[in-house]
Amino acid sequence: MTIRAPLLAVLALAATAAPVAAQGAAPATLACAPPLGPKSSHAEVVAAYGKANVVFRMIDGAEGEKIAATVVFPDDPKRRLELMWADEKKRSGLLAVRPAKETALVAPNGIRRGMTLAEVEKLNGRPFVLVGFDWDYGGAVTDWKGGALAGPAAGGCTVSVSFALPEDVDEAVSAAVAGDTEFSSSDTTMKAAKPVVDGFALGWPQP
Repeated sequence: MTIRAPLLAVLALAATAAPVAAQGAAPATLACAPPLGPKSSHAEVVAAYGKANVVFRMIDGAEGEKIAATVVFPDDPKRRLELMWADEKKRSGLLAVRPAKETALVAPNGIRRGMTLAEVEKLNGRPFVLVGFDWDYGGAVTDWKGGALAGPAAGGCTVSVSFALPEDVDEAVSAAVAGDTEFSSSDTTMKAAKPVVDGFALGWPQP
């Protein structure tokens, strides 16, 4: 089965084999570097992380879809990484790496879970565009508007980002930013909803 990189990336990543930083230390940063990259394979990942820390299984995709993926540290939500391949049968040609929602890791461009719109705007150097919530691709950033986050991160991977609304958001505010509609991060309606970064992924284009 061949999977398109943009679809996986929007689902809201390469990593070093370094462990998550200790409590009180700076969070560990994911890196676009071996053993994970566009030419990586499942076998290389197993060799790097250890057979006991890597499995190949079905994971959730968009719209109820199931995707066969390599999962690193499957039982550790702070370090768990889901690797999706261009060629699932051969388990080669890395398209994207998606960390668990509970990840303690930081993307190579500085994106981390919990960041506010204002914090991401500051990192980007300008407002950006994201889609409304309450659907499969809800909260995904679709356009960095030429800001600092628009280009590839160090190592050549792209970083896709998705936001989520806080659990206590007012229903009327939530409804105002719902659906397949694009919003600027500077939009007063979107700012009133106070979304935060809920996930990110690293991706590589395949020939």
